[in-house]
Amino acid sequence: MRAMVLAAGLGTRLRPLTLERPKPGVPYGLAPLACVSLEALAAVGVREVVMNTHHLGERLPGLLEPHLPAGMSVRYLHEETLLGTGGGVANAAGWLREADGPVLLLNSDIVFRPDLGAALETHRRLGARATMVLRPDPAAERLGAIDVDPDGRVRRLLGEPAWAGETARFMFTGVHVLSADALDDMPPEGCIVRHAYRRWVDDPETVVAGVVDEGPWRDLGTLAAYLGAQVELARAEGGALVHPSAEVDPAAELDGCVVGAGARIGPVRLARCVVWPGARVIESLEDAVVTPERVVTVGA
Repeated sequence: MRAMVLAAGLGTRLRPLTLERPKPGVPYGLAPLACVSLEALAAVGVREVVMNTHHLGERLPGLLEPHLPAGMSVRYLHEETLLGTGGGVANAAGWLREADGPVLLLNSDIVFRPDLGAALETHRRLGARATMVLRPDPAAERLGAIDVDPDGRVRRLLGEPAWAGETARFMFTGVHVLSADALDDMPPEGCIVRHAYRRWVDDPETVVAGVVDEGPWRDLGTLAAYLGAQVELARAEGGALVHPSAEVDPAAELDGCVVGAGARIGPVRLARCVVWPGARVIESLEDAVVTPERVVTVGA
């Protein structure tokens, strides 16, 4: 089984952090953010992955390779012009089709560890062209609802088409299972949901399945969300998550901090901070991300 991880975004909302690294390569805990998705794939036996790249794409292999799950290989497809989610899959479809069975498609910038085994089982049981992993969200109607019938079939997507039967309403997590015929029907560019799923849901002969996963899901698309998620990780580790190769002065105080490989911390107090690999801290800080090139205060 092969998989694709979408990694070609611009990371605009995370600037200025994404001036130094592509968004999938920004540190989350002690590894790049995209490793959350790669580890989820490894858990169901995926060993071959393709990632599309765009902004700072040439830096991504060097950031990811030291952290890849054992036995996993990743190939990279650079997009000179952004193709969108549908176009990105279409561009990789030839390679994805070479494997037997369905293909998994994940985002690289979401903290979510889905039950991919359950998604694959539902996909096969319903004979679906595509399966969407969904989550409960009270804001679903406002943000873009996916309506699913009691048999697990998606009947309405973003309010269309009309459907008189019973449904429950969910949000899409960005995790897909795709059959070979779905790969053959991708738009050359644009959004996979609006330009592929939209048509499939409208067609009564095509099954689009929905499987609900209530596991924690977090979008790290803003500086505040990024810092908040890191602080949670640090607190879960007793107050600080520090790479073994980091140098931390014995007099330093760390509260809710993540400190990356090779970072150096002086005799300072840090509260709710992320210190990237190779960064140096010589003054006390709160609510900040420290990179090798800059200090970004969050919420200021």
